[in-house]
Amino acid sequence: MNPKDIIKLDVPLFIRLLEYAREDAKDDMELHRVAENVIELARYGETLGMIDYLNILGPQENIDEIRRMKVRAGIIK
Repeated sequence: MNPKDIIKLDVPLFIRLLEYAREDAKDDMELHRVAENVIELARYGETLGMIDYLNILGPQENIDEIRRMKVRAGIIK
């Protein structure tokens, strides 16, 4: 498990998220949603990379499905 206040991103994802925040985010609430998605994905202690980008920007349903898959696989309870 990962401490709640720590996230790990590789450099390409970090740069792309900065670009998204500057160029594409419509408002502050969108940035909060993206941050919540990053935090949720980082809960498992893995370093997030570009493979996670679409899930980070996607709707909460994407994150919920990833969580269900990890529960089924026995990765989390």
